[in-house]
Amino acid sequence: MLGLQGRTALVTGGSRGIGRAACLGFARAGADVAVHYRSQAAEAEEVAAEIRALGRRATVVQADVTRPGEVRRALDDVARFAGPAGLHVLFNNAGVYPPGTLESLTVEEWDRVFAVNARGPFLVTQAALPLLTAAAEARVINIGTVMVHRGAPGNLHYAAAKASLIGLTRVLARELAPRGITVNLVVPSMVGTETAERDYPGVAEAIVADQAIRRFQQPDDLVGLLCFLASPESGFVTGQTILADGGRAFL
Repeated sequence: MLGLQGRTALVTGGSRGIGRAACLGFARAGADVAVHYRSQAAEAEEVAAEIRALGRRATVVQADVTRPGEVRRALDDVARFAGPAGLHVLFNNAGVYPPGTLESLTVEEWDRVFAVNARGPFLVTQAALPLLTAAAEARVINIGTVMVHRGAPGNLHYAAAKASLIGLTRVLARELAPRGITVNLVVPSMVGTETAERDYPGVAEAIVADQAIRRFQQPDDLVGLLCFLASPESGFVTGQTILADGGRAFL
């Protein structure tokens, strides 16, 4: 069950955090993996080396996911890596989540967060569509945030951008189902990554107190669900917002 043998995956923002855990999880399940990065080339190469050490093929691709030309170039590289079998799994993981309130935000900050978190998944999925169509039982996985469902103050632009992915996921699930492509959205709690520790220092205790499961979520806590959604076994699941947040919110 949940085998990804013979499948190729692309993980955006794959050099660290949740993306790194997904890359290694997919590889352990049998997939070959393209590791995307924007600026952390050395870290991406390290992840690729770890994937190869697991006996799987790996490559790294660079792009700013907000720039259409760079995205198309990166997907050309993925196409050469994947070959005629196409791309089976796209995990739109790249994102930014700086704090910001209605009073503090500038238009530039609002646009930047929407560009990465909303435009990015659109551009990458659009560019990847021919490769996904070529693959058997392809999967698109987006990532959201529990802040959308909690209405957490202090993250206005981030929560708004991630909320838009609910609509993106549902519409693409309808549009792409005839091609054999499923599209789902995974929603974690606050996850213990370098970015979270940098931008939100000291919040772990309050986050854990708000969850039914009383420990701080780690990137590996998402791997099992991601591998399921990437696998042929998830073929009847599409358009769904799936919370994996330790019981911080309930839909």
